[in-house]
Amino acid sequence: MFVHKTLATLFVVLLGAGVVTADIKIVKQTHTDGFTIMGQTQPPDEREQTTWIGKDRMHMDQGDNATIVRLDTMKLYVIDHTAQTYNVLDLPVDLAALVPEEMKPMLAMMQFEVTVTETEEHKQVGEWQTQRYDMTMSSQMFTMKSTMWVTKVKGYDPESFNSMYVHLNSLQPGMADAIKEMRKLDGLVVEQNAVMTMMGNDVGTSEKAIAIEDVDAPAGTYDPPAGYTEKPFDFMEKMQR
Repeated sequence: MFVHKTLATLFVVLLGAGVVTADIKIVKQTHTDGFTIMGQTQPPDEREQTTWIGKDRMHMDQGDNATIVRLDTMKLYVIDHTAQTYNVLDLPVDLAALVPEEMKPMLAMMQFEVTVTETEEHKQVGEWQTQRYDMTMSSQMFTMKSTMWVTKVKGYDPESFNSMYVHLNSLQPGMADAIKEMRKLDGLVVEQNAVMTMMGNDVGTSEKAIAIEDVDAPAGTYDPPAGYTEKPFDFMEKMQR
């Protein structure tokens, strides 16, 4: 459902802001509380999230779906592992052209106001020394408060990463302000805890890095899986998934 996908997308934005010359493999454990909103019930969700980041490409996999950004070919791939299908979109994505007319008034309600604040607090998270950043995010539909613990990655290139996650989140309405604020992060988020409030309901989310490796990605990592079928992109179908 849409709310669950919004939370998943926010996790993507909070990955951080750096890449090195080789590929980075990031494995995180994520959790989303169960909730019921407008008669729709979503059970608690636990999953492992794997992200590969290269010089001009990125692959983020969350179990039943994945997204690939290719700046070399200016393509965005949206993958459905359950149906074994994928969509191909040209970059930059024109979201307004993909949204049905009846959904366009809702886009205005989904514009986020985001503030990221650096603090002087530090702590050890696993093998990483981190610094705390606080974030508030609000729209007409919900608010979210988040605490992020960020570690520096040697040789990271924030501009390269920023250019990719702009495209990675281009199918999520209202994320432009969030993307600008995320540029304040000096490194990679290895732990994050957040509470989203929507229609009087609080939904807690968390994520924590299990491993960060500097390693070459296997062949085919940045391509749709072999044997999957290409199909036209459907915005409403994406929101329902």
